[in-house]
Amino acid sequence: MDLSFEEIALGWEDDAAIECECDHGDEEAYAACGRRAKWRVTIDCTCGEDHPRTVELLCTKCLRTARKDLGNEAITARPL
Repeated sequence: MDLSFEEIALGWEDDAAIECECDHGDEEAYAACGRRAKWRVTIDCTCGEDHPRTVELLCTKCLRTARKDLGNEAITARPL
């Protein structure tokens, strides 16, 4: 049975805000940013241990912070 796109995307709304996944919490608990995500960000490992790339959905402010902290060469961003 072939499913339509509408059936696959059940519960997903075009105008529903996707929240930024950046962690604003401390070592004890995760605290979501809460802003609207605008970027799909791929982050390369910069520690030298060759960890796999990570992908996050970030708002513009958190993307700017990540670029400042990790360097532009470690980050690839695409608009959502």
